[in-house]
Order: sequence, then C-alpha cells, then structure tokens
Amino acid sequence: MYYFQPFILALELFPREVVVKNTLLALVLICFGFIGLSRLSCPNLFSIVYRNYFSIKFYDSTLNDSEKISPFTNTLLVMNLIITLNVCLVSLVHSTLEVELLMGITFGISLTYLLFSFVSPKLVAFLFGDKLLGKTLGMYTQQVFNLSGLLLLVLALLVLLNDAYKVLIQFFVYFTIFSLPFVKSIKGIRYAKVNNYRWLYIILYLCTFEIMPLLLLGRYFVGKI
Repeated sequence: MYYFQPFILALELFPREVVVKNTLLALVLICFGFIGLSRLSCPNLFSIVYRNYFSIKFYDSTLNDSEKISPFTNTLLVMNLIITLNVCLVSLVHSTLEVELLMGITFGISLTYLLFSFVSPKLVAFLFGDKLLGKTLGMYTQQVFNLSGLLLLVLALLVLLNDAYKVLIQFFVYFTIFSLPFVKSIKGIRYAKVNNYRWLYIILYLCTFEIMPLLLLGRYFVGKI
C-alpha cells in the first residue's frame, strides 16, 4: 500500500467526478481492446454479428462457418456487454449513493440478469424436455447479446464525451436494453410456433424467463435514470 500512496494522493487532487469519468473511459477503452482482439480472431466479426442478430435459423448442423463465432470471441463480446452496460447505467443513474457502492450494486444487478439470461435456456430445455430448444434459445441469446454489446459500447463512449446530450442518448440506451429480451423472445416464439408448442407454454416462458427479470431490473433503475 505504501507504494500506491503517492498515486492515491494524486487522485485526491482531482474532483471526484473527473476521477469517476476517467475510470469509466478507461473501461470503455478496455472494451475497444476486446473488440480489437475479437476482430483479429474473426475478420468478418461485424458482418456476422449483424447478420446473426436478424437471423431466425434454428440450432442445427446446417450452420456453416460463416455464421459461427468462436467461443473465445463470444467470451470477449460478453465481457464487452457486461462492462458497457454498467458504464451506461452508472453514467445515467441519478443516485445519492456513493459512486463505489452504486457501481457495485449496478454491476451485481446487471450481471445477475445477464447470467440468468444464459442459464434460462438450459432451464427451459430441462422443463420442456427439449435439448434442441435449449441450444436454440442459447444461440439466440448470444446473438442478441453480441450486437447489443457493440451498440452499448458506442453509446457508452458518447454518453461519457457528450454531457449535453445525455437525455437524448439515454433513450437509445433504453431501447438497446429493452431489445435484449424482446428480440430473443420474438425468435423464441417463432421457434415454438414452428415446432407446435402450446401457447400456454410460450406465455409461461415469456413471463418467467424474459419479462419478469427485466421488470426486476427496471424496478431498481426506473426513476433513477
């Protein structure tokens, strides 16, 4: 700790808001590094991510290499989503809490939501007794998360560099966050209809695994952004 004391004292010379903003900017730069590594691993990254976001194909052996992203690249894209989502929320949330505590709460809530989104396809596969359904929903989740993370990265940079346009940018952040379960639900409903699932099962899936988590997330942030 003795060696870090001069650095800590130097930080205290700057306004707290400047330190927080620079920290968030550093996190955004790290995310650009993640995207750069992803781009090296997958040269056609942006076209694949964009195309897969709007794809309605099911998970099967017909998926060719041009539609697939390696696990390493997917991991980097998920890390980018986690960080940029938190940067956007911390930058826009109005709270009386200490910044460190706010960042901890925001990170915990958003990470829980994202982890649940990845686990829920496995739960659905178990409840419905359909492994292909679980794999397809898991693929849809990854596809939606990949593009959403790229959009949030741009929005995070804009919200940090353009204080005057925060009110406008926050609506784009809302839209991107809302699209996480919405687009995935649209894809999931189409899969369920093609495979003749009962509407009761579809409604239970939507309410339990898509709508309820988003409502719990919104319950904390509504009125604070």
